[in-house]
Amino acid sequence: MKIALVCQSLLLSRALKSFLGSAVVSYKQCDFVVSDKKIELDKPIFFISSSEGNLLIPFSGSSLIIALEKFNQDMILNDGKSEEVLPKNKTVILLEEKISQLTEQFRKELIQTIRSYSDN
Repeated sequence: MKIALVCQSLLLSRALKSFLGSAVVSYKQCDFVVSDKKIELDKPIFFISSSEGNLLIPFSGSSLIIALEKFNQDMILNDGKSEEVLPKNKTVILLEEKISQLTEQFRKELIQTIRSYSDN
């Protein structure tokens, strides 16, 4: 998974570079683009926003990675087409899978937090 960053927010851009490390490449080398603004490009766009998009702000590093991996898998399965082009029932299934993943991640983080406090 190779990702280019096109962000208006310098803070978001630096946070993404920190989370993604070596997955961040130039636009010419990337599989898709991560952006915080709606733009027209010839490559798929993973949109991050506080109100709508593939990932909502605030997010954790783990939720970012999960969402990016899911986006990349969907992109590979659909030959680069966006989710909006998918049939409605498949979109619902993908949404349910994403919710399940996020719920499971939250459950694991919650259990870990509780265990760390109970060990003290």
